[in-house]
Amino acid sequence: MGVPSEYASFDEAAARLALTPARSLYSSDAWLRLLAGHGHRYRWAALSTEARSAVLVPVTDGPAVRSTRYRPDFLLAGRIPVDGCAVAGPRTGYHNELRHGEDRLPAARVANGLLDFAPSRADGRAVLLPYLPSHTAAEFEAAGHPAGLIAWDAWLDVPDGGFEDYLTTLGANRRNQVKGDLRRLAAAGLTFSSGPLRGPYDAAAALLVLHERKYDPGYDQPPAGFARYLARCAEVPGAYLVEARLDGHLVGCHVVFHYRDVLWVRLIGVDESRSATRGCYFGLMFYEPLKLAHRLGARAVHLGIGTSEAKARRGARLEPLWTVAVTAGGEDGDRAREGLRSRALDLPDPAPVRQGPGPVSPADWGPPWPG
Repeated sequence: MGVPSEYASFDEAAARLALTPARSLYSSDAWLRLLAGHGHRYRWAALSTEARSAVLVPVTDGPAVRSTRYRPDFLLAGRIPVDGCAVAGPRTGYHNELRHGEDRLPAARVANGLLDFAPSRADGRAVLLPYLPSHTAAEFEAAGHPAGLIAWDAWLDVPDGGFEDYLTTLGANRRNQVKGDLRRLAAAGLTFSSGPLRGPYDAAAALLVLHERKYDPGYDQPPAGFARYLARCAEVPGAYLVEARLDGHLVGCHVVFHYRDVLWVRLIGVDESRSATRGCYFGLMFYEPLKLAHRLGARAVHLGIGTSEAKARRGARLEPLWTVAVTAGGEDGDRAREGLRSRALDLPDPAPVRQGPGPVSPADWGPPWPG
């Protein structure tokens, strides 16, 4: 493999490298350009000088990572100093994919190249690849780099017959729960619709800010900033808005993206100051995206991480996601392995008990996403 190169932007790298299209929205060309416009900054590492076999990875030094679930001290439970780590991946969407050329490099060669982008420290250094699907993580593990369970990723498969077929795939208890949700939504007078994301964005932005403040009381960004972000999202092909209305007023919304054969859910907001709207979350998160996905010909809805119990009760299947720690081995490898193991035993959103014990290795899991 040639000496790794570094590019100033995704567009500069993409112009030089023969990259194949991403499978995941969150590593796609359009999404990476959206992130650049939104202020995300990376070191763009190209791990081969041959265009056909290049691997392009956005790399961030550990201290510059702000999002809690991407921070090295979270991923490794503090076992290696933050300033001895780099994080490889876009740091968005909790779904990581390496961008390859037409000829895929073996994981061992990718890992060797990534080590050149690890900070130099005497007391530990690692490059972390968080939120990888099982098949990718297993390749790195087989090359000698430890992997640890970091989250459960929820997928809702879209039956050929649409929503009615979806109901028939559920067991009796789950089907009754979904029908109960639907009855409550109808009794509250809520109506739903879906269409391409387009302006004006002010009403939707205000709802999304409410959601941010619900989970982060210190969130102080005005709706105008979210409105500008939505305008950029609307430029991404396949951007849609799912709406919930009460008496004609927008009371809930969900920004989703149709990329390849999957509908990817992204941003949700609900005005919970009205008692009638508090139950519309399930309509916005599950039922309406499933209906939209069927209309668009998608075969799955990507529901992402978090609230695994609620998603599983409504028919989602859960796939494990992994953090791989690329190290030079020795004591660094031991520290990384210990940190990954510790984090896997203390996940913010463990799988439902009925799912059984989580897998210890990505090689233990079944077919690759989305199945």
